[in-house]
Amino acid sequence: MASGNFGGLLVPALVKTDLNITAVIRESSKATFPSGVEVVKSDFSLKSLTEAFKGKDAVVSMLPIEALAAQAVLIEAAISAGVKRFLPSEYGSDSTNPAVLAAVPFFEGKKKFLDLLASKESIISWTALETGPFFDWTFFLGLTGFNASTKTVTLVDGGKTRFSTSTSAQISQALISVLEHADETANKMVFVESFTITQLETLAAVEKVTGQKWTVVESTVEDVRAVAFQKISEGNLMEGGGLLIQALVLGKGDLEDHSHVEGGIWNDRLGLKGENLEKVVEAIFQNVPAN
Repeated sequence: MASGNFGGLLVPALVKTDLNITAVIRESSKATFPSGVEVVKSDFSLKSLTEAFKGKDAVVSMLPIEALAAQAVLIEAAISAGVKRFLPSEYGSDSTNPAVLAAVPFFEGKKKFLDLLASKESIISWTALETGPFFDWTFFLGLTGFNASTKTVTLVDGGKTRFSTSTSAQISQALISVLEHADETANKMVFVESFTITQLETLAAVEKVTGQKWTVVESTVEDVRAVAFQKISEGNLMEGGGLLIQALVLGKGDLEDHSHVEGGIWNDRLGLKGENLEKVVEAIFQNVPAN
């Protein structure tokens, strides 16, 4: 499954492999894909998706959180089509962690599908890829507190909280490696990262790369959550939800530090190298959107 933000970020790298990639998108979708990708339009009915999935070894769900309910029919269709492996739309936080679910209640939807897949292990295997936030993509969205246009950073709880995060390139390679290590990754939560860092470490790299001192604004996780719930109460679910995730990533508790998760970080087992924060930041600022 490849459309929307995740598909646009990850599919180009997948196409460069020997994998045969089919993008299954809604009939109304205007999404475009690189040459080499077979595109199948579907009404997302069980019959249509089952037909689209026939002959495929794996289905990779890239549904955004607001469309996650559709993952139920994807799983059913994958089973009906005889698919061997299903990768649910995870890519971020550990949705099996009760503290994470308490911080971001709408992640319950992700956990529901992990529980469903666990109950179906006798007929289809699964892998949940956990990456932390997409570092390069979310930098411009302000998730990690940085505003490139104003050269301002909002430090949450002093900016000392450690969080694991991955670049789009690392996540793409992780997807490929998971499929190449099918036996090892079957029915497992697989955590990968580019690095585990703090806001303060990121700020140091940003100031070095830009050659400028940035304006620092201090905030707390309580402040961020208060604004998040205010936005949600006003019907602004996207911005409010984003702020809840920001509070999860940057707030006290290190809930997004995956260094000590059960099973550990999979980078070595998947042949993934860590990345250099300063070099990644440098690449980001070579692509800063024009004001």
